[in-house]
Amino acid sequence: MDRTLNVEVRDATWPPLGTLPTFPGTFHRGEASWDINIPSMLLMVGYLTTPVASAGVSLSEFWAWVRYLAAISNQTDMRITDSFSDLDAHQKTILSDDFGMGVPALWLSEKLSLDRILDGRYFMQRFGVASGATQPTSKKRGPNKTPDFVARDVTGVWHILECKGTQSSAAYAERQIGEYGPPASGGIAQKRSIVFPPTHTGQRLVSALQIGIERGESSRLIITDPEPEDPQVIKKEEMDAADDSATRAVAAKALRLAGFEATASVIASPTGRRPEISHFESKHYEKLREEEVKERDSKARSELNSIEQRVSMFDGHYVGREMNIQLPRPIFVGDTRIKSVTVQQGVKKSNLEEISEKPTITENITVTDLEWNKSIGLNKSHGEGLNANLSIGDFFKSEIHLRSD
Repeated sequence: MDRTLNVEVRDATWPPLGTLPTFPGTFHRGEASWDINIPSMLLMVGYLTTPVASAGVSLSEFWAWVRYLAAISNQTDMRITDSFSDLDAHQKTILSDDFGMGVPALWLSEKLSLDRILDGRYFMQRFGVASGATQPTSKKRGPNKTPDFVARDVTGVWHILECKGTQSSAAYAERQIGEYGPPASGGIAQKRSIVFPPTHTGQRLVSALQIGIERGESSRLIITDPEPEDPQVIKKEEMDAADDSATRAVAAKALRLAGFEATASVIASPTGRRPEISHFESKHYEKLREEEVKERDSKARSELNSIEQRVSMFDGHYVGREMNIQLPRPIFVGDTRIKSVTVQQGVKKSNLEEISEKPTITENITVTDLEWNKSIGLNKSHGEGLNANLSIGDFFKSEIHLRSD
């Protein structure tokens, strides 16, 4: 289920030669067509929208984003159907936000060889604890909010990404990218909050996805690299703390998708129920925190003791959960009538067994000798026809299959 998409990379927005970040050799300049696999994009949306540290039910855990299959028109380029474009404003915004994250993340995973992608807000919360530094309050909204995502590639270089998506006009997409100001606006303002040391500095990107409508214009993805201003500067000696935060986020997302919620929570927030908590000065509240940490660790151990009762998949090497979803109504992909979707998501069994020995790790993960930490690697996505898969090193694997039977 492939669709073509026009990708415009505004290379003129990169700094002059000899200044970081350099224009990536894997990026094209100007406009080019890209074949996007829709099932792969859906797997990416499910991963990105799964919370790192919050408890409770997440829609993405139950693959409700499969509903977007019916949103894709049967044209050769990527557009949504007229019926989905007529949804109420709130539902249209959710679709635009999800597509606006999933599409550029998939493109960038291919181009930048990413091995860690995590929420910017969680990164700043956990980084403060891991580094021992006092960080400014990260805001969810407004010009000082953290970027949508930070990502690390296989060479240890870090990238910043702010994502926008709209079903409105091209002019509105330009407004979402923003202006330099002063005051700065849109994505340009919102991704200015973090700068890594020169040897770890990668791309600082704002993407805008203009989603085409069935009887309207085609879709277009814009990639640009505005100049940051007044950022949160991360020192070279704090990079282990940055790696620790990223590893926890990726592992927690994967564990939650595989159905190990209690384990995901203690990996993401080992010293309290929120990632920014480390300890309290009050003896009373510190005692309550310590008791809570023990209780959460006990729940994770109990959860991991039930590995043998979980679904085994991918030749028995992974454990997780499988969902067979009957679509509310059949959809057509070309001439094929799709009635159901099967999704499998699992964490490597040997990794789960190692984690069960010590679910709650308060020390910096990057200085440990944990095999599960080493198994988190390159993000790979591959789609062919009605099937797609997404893997994160050897740690996590997921597949989606569109079925006609």
